[in-house]
Amino acid sequence: MSEFSRLVHIARTDFSYFFRTKWLMAILISLNVSDMLVTGLVYKGLVGFDYFRFLVPGIVVMGLFSAATDTGRRIWLALREGVVQYYMTLPVRTSGLVAAYIISGGLGGIVYSGLLLIIAFVAIPPQGILNAILLLPFLFILATGIAGLAAFFASISRVGEIYWVYAQALQVSLVTISTIFYPASTISQYLPAPIVTIAEYNPLSLAAGALRDSAFGGSALSTGVVSNLLMVSLPLAGIGALAYWIILRTIRVRGKP
Repeated sequence: MSEFSRLVHIARTDFSYFFRTKWLMAILISLNVSDMLVTGLVYKGLVGFDYFRFLVPGIVVMGLFSAATDTGRRIWLALREGVVQYYMTLPVRTSGLVAAYIISGGLGGIVYSGLLLIIAFVAIPPQGILNAILLLPFLFILATGIAGLAAFFASISRVGEIYWVYAQALQVSLVTISTIFYPASTISQYLPAPIVTIAEYNPLSLAAGALRDSAFGGSALSTGVVSNLLMVSLPLAGIGALAYWIILRTIRVRGKP
């Protein structure tokens, strides 16, 4: 078996764990759908625009974030149960092992958000299905970036509770300070200009905005938006992968992070 085949097997094995917690996926999807229907429809009558149509693409992106972040939970369990240490005894490179886990996390994010996207298309007739398909590779890169950060936080967490502290901090940074729930014009009325700028260029905001405009709004897919999404997602993936690689190298040399 070649090294590439081993890495594919590792990625496939980790990806399979994403489907073994079907009850958890069902609960999360039901929560996301309730956010779409309850929050979106209730707020629709309280604000001066179609909040339901605004919120639904944001919920899809939030689902991508949640599924990609779950990579950290799987890696934490794999580290504590010795699975990662076993993989490191195989003739595979550390960089390849990092790539296998991060790609698996990216696939998990795409599959989960894809399910939410199908549900969203039922709730809101799509105006640009082809645009949504063209966005999938860029959403995958975003998911791998989030998975990389989650992998790093998992590898430095001694106990599971600590990982969830890091995960919540990541959620506050990326989900709360974004335009997933509120447009930038509304945020600017209550928060300082620097925070508004951060929210606008947040990768989750860019992804949600691209879905709103091109998939649900019918506008042509903007190369500027896609370029901005790549510019913020690729460094995110690079930072996460590098940090996780350093942790695994430390484990390989010292036996512990």
